[in-house]
Amino acid sequence: MSDFLLYDFLQIYSDENYIKKIKTIDIEQFVTQSLGFKKISNLKFSKIIYGESVVATGILVNTNGGYAFDTLEGVEEINLIEIDIPLMIDIKIEKAILEIANTIASKYSWIIEERR
Repeated sequence: MSDFLLYDFLQIYSDENYIKKIKTIDIEQFVTQSLGFKKISNLKFSKIIYGESVVATGILVNTNGGYAFDTLEGVEEINLIEIDIPLMIDIKIEKAILEIANTIASKYSWIIEERR
């Protein structure tokens, strides 16, 4: 495993100030239809990758990147996606997660958080 996915999650965000947003319906359709995730609740999606469950969550954050929420119900736009990293990860799963992140970033011209 590389040092890229050493954290519990990977973030993909709109821009440095979190200004650009995408509609909830757009990301839901893209994630389910193009990336093969299943919707498990509002803005929360899951996909089994090499036997491990990977969860992606769409979030609306403030201009500092901060957020706090009890529910994602009623959220109509997002500017951040978090992909939870499974505990049991290997290079195949890591590559698959990075491919998903790159696909999202390319589709919406977003930025992948590179924390090393």
